[in-house]
Amino acid sequence: MSTHVSAAIIHRDGKILAARRASGPQEGLWELPGGKVEPGEGALVALRREIAEELGCELGPAWLYDTVEHDYPDFHLTMDCYVCTLPEGAEPACREDVHSELRWLAREEALDVEWLPADKELMARLTYFWDETFSDQML
Repeated sequence: MSTHVSAAIIHRDGKILAARRASGPQEGLWELPGGKVEPGEGALVALRREIAEELGCELGPAWLYDTVEHDYPDFHLTMDCYVCTLPEGAEPACREDVHSELRWLAREEALDVEWLPADKELMARLTYFWDETFSDQML
């Protein structure tokens, strides 16, 4: 079985937004916010929909950073990861059935939380290329 999701690397003031899962088999682990791409839906359209549903805010500009392929025991995950910003004044909020906590992480904190397996390698690369990824030219 294969699952396609989109994830947001939301960047603001030198930090990225991490979300802690509220339930399910991976409860308590951290992830980038986002969700499943529905049939016939583009990855970026799905991401904008999921962020509005999960965090109650719109996304600003976004660009594809990486696509992660990861094999979990019972399914294969394809995760399109977009670097993006939030519009001025937008403040994300937890939807309690999805996330128990949101946290803004600076580069030196990004590996201090326990990420979902598919997110771990991505976060290691992201912290290495942090300055290049979040330069003014990219955003």
